[in-house]
Amino acid sequence: MSEQPHRLAVVVVAVWLSVQAIALLRGLLPLPPPWGAHLPWRMFSDPSPLERTLTAEGRAADGTWVPIPLERYFEHTRGATGERAYEYSATVFEPGRLRERQVFAEWLAERMAADGRPIDKVRLIRRWRDLRDDSTGAATIGQYRVDGG
Repeated sequence: MSEQPHRLAVVVVAVWLSVQAIALLRGLLPLPPPWGAHLPWRMFSDPSPLERTLTAEGRAADGTWVPIPLERYFEHTRGATGERAYEYSATVFEPGRLRERQVFAEWLAERMAADGRPIDKVRLIRRWRDLRDDSTGAATIGQYRVDGG
């Protein structure tokens, strides 16, 4: 039996362990970029002092803005937290995803129409609260015309 496969396996495991050790050291040592880096996982990182939420509003036929119940449309949470999938969606928050946000708004309008509250426009709003001083803020992500469900 050849020693070649055994040596190859030892080399592969050694390279993998080296990469893991380097990533751990880069995360733990306070080095300036590009030498220092965040840990490749978020287990040991400090939680953000900001509590962020996404809210949505729809414009009814009479021109008033009504809240869209996102919590009811997205019932499942992330583990034992209250976080829902839309809270961390790249589609909602990354720049340049206008078409995907338009489709999301149309889906919300369809759900609102099915609930008996047709809307013709959807406004997505990112709200936050600073846990250190309890200050709050909000920013409109965008407004999207929809066909009213």
